[in-house]
Amino acid sequence: MTARERAPDLLPIAAARRLLLAGCALDRAPARATKARVIATVRGLGFVQVDSINSVERAHHLILHARLDGYGPAQLAHHTEKSRTLFEHWTHDASVIRSDWLPWWTHRFERSRARLRESAWMRERLGRNWRKTLAEVRAALEERGPLATRDFPRPARLGKSEGWWDWSPHKAALEFLWRTGEVAIHSRRGFEKIYDLAERVHGPLPESPARDALVAWACMNALERLGSATAREIAHFAWAITPAEAGAWCAKAAKRGEIAQVSLERLGRAPRPGFARLDWKDAAGRVAPEGTPRLLAPFDPLIRERARLSELFGFDYRFEAFVPAAKRVHGYYTMPVLVGERLVSRLDLASDREAGALRVDRAWHEPSVPVRVAERSARAAAARLADQLGLALAWPPARRTR
Repeated sequence: MTARERAPDLLPIAAARRLLLAGCALDRAPARATKARVIATVRGLGFVQVDSINSVERAHHLILHARLDGYGPAQLAHHTEKSRTLFEHWTHDASVIRSDWLPWWTHRFERSRARLRESAWMRERLGRNWRKTLAEVRAALEERGPLATRDFPRPARLGKSEGWWDWSPHKAALEFLWRTGEVAIHSRRGFEKIYDLAERVHGPLPESPARDALVAWACMNALERLGSATAREIAHFAWAITPAEAGAWCAKAAKRGEIAQVSLERLGRAPRPGFARLDWKDAAGRVAPEGTPRLLAPFDPLIRERARLSELFGFDYRFEAFVPAAKRVHGYYTMPVLVGERLVSRLDLASDREAGALRVDRAWHEPSVPVRVAERSARAAAARLADQLGLALAWPPARRTR
């Protein structure tokens, strides 16, 4: 039997966990935030997810708070609005993305254009004269410069906006043009998007790379950051390709000796077929998990794939902001506490800005972790985040839950 015909090596959970921690920039002590370190951190991650919920702080800022000390939102805004080394668009969700990846997004723009033109939901919001509305909005941006939705009149027939997805025709047009690459996010006013023509924000769009080049890029960049993964996890890193494309490319790359085909050990299930960076054994051996207790946002790169989180860390996590209050188990906005390579607790917390406090309403500690260790780590993580946010820590000691 030749080396290529042998059964794939088993990649242990411990190695997979350490590779992922390193790829998520959580294997090192937090450095002092500077503009240079902020862009280096986002480049290392590839992107950070943007989320509108501001119960504690917005997700993209929390992701950077976990990795940098003294980080401030203005440091990220510098790169999205001034240096333009980052841009906003979609990966698995809305994200701030490194700008040198923009050529790969041309495929997404083309795909979005085809999909949105056929979307009954989008056509309904754009209205019967949807082509005219798109042209009017584009012309307004060209003539008037950067604009927000509020800069366009809301038709009287629609009445007052009743929610996040109650889009006026002009809002729908702006989103259509943004998702298809004709318009870009120029800046934000608070959390409100300010749009402008894409060529005025980041220059003319580059030509689309070939599809096979996109697939190779997506797979290699995912494996650089995940360390090891299934074909589905590789495809779902940036949501640029399909799992079938990822599986086919990885199988061929493994035969060429560019990556490793492995059997992925996972908790609670039989090993799964997957792939890893070629040097995974040495790379995992070099990782020494760092012990600063830190709170992770619900959309942190380490925890956003809930099944993988459970199978590698034995930590079952659900984001409950959209769960009816009576059915929540842990709370509206709970954040896991990471120490080294263990998730030891989760905190139900919120920023009480009027009182100037980060309020911890309840701390849930993992049964496998000694109570005193978990309590000390959770308090330290909460105190660190409170300091980052410029708030005092409010921790009701009687509300601890095992």
